[in-house]
Amino acid sequence: MKQLLILISVFTGFGCYSQQIPHMSQWSNHQFAVNPAHAGIKTCLEVQSTLRGQWINMEGAPISGWATISAPLLAKRKRYLSGRHGLGGIVNYDQLGAFKQISLQLAYAGHFNFTKEDRLSLGLAFGATQLAFDIEKAKPLFADPRINGSAVELKPTATFGAWWNGKNYYAGMSLYQLIPQKWQNIGSDAKFSMHAMINGGYRMPLNQEWTLLPAAYIGFAKAAPMDLQLQALFDYKSRLITGLGFRNTDAVIGFLGFRFEERWRIMYSYDFILSPLRSGTFHSHELTISFSPCKTLSSDQQLCPLFE
Repeated sequence: MKQLLILISVFTGFGCYSQQIPHMSQWSNHQFAVNPAHAGIKTCLEVQSTLRGQWINMEGAPISGWATISAPLLAKRKRYLSGRHGLGGIVNYDQLGAFKQISLQLAYAGHFNFTKEDRLSLGLAFGATQLAFDIEKAKPLFADPRINGSAVELKPTATFGAWWNGKNYYAGMSLYQLIPQKWQNIGSDAKFSMHAMINGGYRMPLNQEWTLLPAAYIGFAKAAPMDLQLQALFDYKSRLITGLGFRNTDAVIGFLGFRFEERWRIMYSYDFILSPLRSGTFHSHELTISFSPCKTLSSDQQLCPLFE
């Protein structure tokens, strides 16, 4: 019955526009996964992987994963207005009940410093997404003429992103699924629709050791509820990060992360579900592992890792 309720919510989107982008709680920790303007934004290689299990123990519940790699092409600049460039790759996996989607995109971004601390980044990612529907997992109770059986479709996809940051703040936006594509073999009037996201955050030093990092994320999709997420994270010497978050649709989120051996970071988040879906589930879990050989700045130079 639980799986059936999930599938009903998905199938009702066949005649309208619904949320098609998977949730991520650790978007502030894995910005390149949600914004192609982060391709090569740091001065060295960065590799990140995030795995999310939502509504654990519910049959057909979402399982999502992101893997990204990003590197600068020209890390040095001769003057503030000269551009730096970066390349990267984004792989996304998302499964919900009978639906499975895999996307692969290559990203390019240009980074332009207007002062020593103020930077504008613009990025574009382009690739393909494969959508699969398994009629056996759907387990329909009766025949539906809109469902033609199992199907696999491969479609082009593109994402645009913009990012602005100073020393102690940032603001970003992304537009997803810029290429409208109808699902030819799944449903009667279903298609990929454009989604949008804006986010922003601030770095607030509390003392020599602790920094407060408040942030907000808003996601938009036509005829779908707005996805609002708020965070208040505390960073201790760029070694430990902890805090709380809130998603307006269904969860309070706890975060805990560590940096070790200079190059590695790991963060875990736990979504405590507030909606009626929490009954019988083990809530939602997310884990991110990051690698980057970028050197940690000294305490008198220390910036939030989001900005460097």
